[in-house]
Amino acid sequence: MAELHDPRRDGFYRFCRVVVVSYFRLAYRWRVVGAENIPEEGPVILASNHIHNLDPPLIGCCTTRFVHFLAKVELFRWRPLVRLLTYLGGIPVRRGGNDKQAIRRCIEVTAAGGCLCIFPEGHRSRTGRLLPAMPGVVHIARRANCPIVPIAIIGPYRFRGPLTVRIGEPITARPDDTNEALLERLMQRIQALLDEGHADRPSERASGSGSG
Repeated sequence: MAELHDPRRDGFYRFCRVVVVSYFRLAYRWRVVGAENIPEEGPVILASNHIHNLDPPLIGCCTTRFVHFLAKVELFRWRPLVRLLTYLGGIPVRRGGNDKQAIRRCIEVTAAGGCLCIFPEGHRSRTGRLLPAMPGVVHIARRANCPIVPIAIIGPYRFRGPLTVRIGEPITARPDDTNEALLERLMQRIQALLDEGHADRPSERASGSGSG
């Protein structure tokens, strides 16, 4: 995995972010609500629902920080993508099981003060409804002693349609929290953000504003 502070990689990432932000502004009526809830520095996990393959770059465009993200290991088997994904902060993960190597790399990122994006559901939701969450996100957060920022993506990804990212206040583990309790609180907050987003959809259609 690339070092957290690699000038060449960081420059390439910033260039790609400008390109992708421009794409989202042109392709969708994109809006970000609560971007100030992402800490500007220090370790943090961004935890979002997952509805589309474009979710990782979408989350990355909501902050100027370098965002590391988990990507299915199959993508890293295609040689032309390996260097690109690595430079963009990708961490390969084997889905459907306990990938200890991926978890270890995630802990390294957060322990070094980095920003990590995780989709707790593990898979894309075909219906837009939240799927059962996997416990890896809270395990990593507790090992790294870092906050989790709940995020909701309200789609669908439809050309020139409204696309909103709602970002909630950071969640931290309480002294008496079990992993199960912390995970449940996180997913309840993501669901609440989704509900807020769907309730706000008429005003989004009226405004059609963008962010980034």
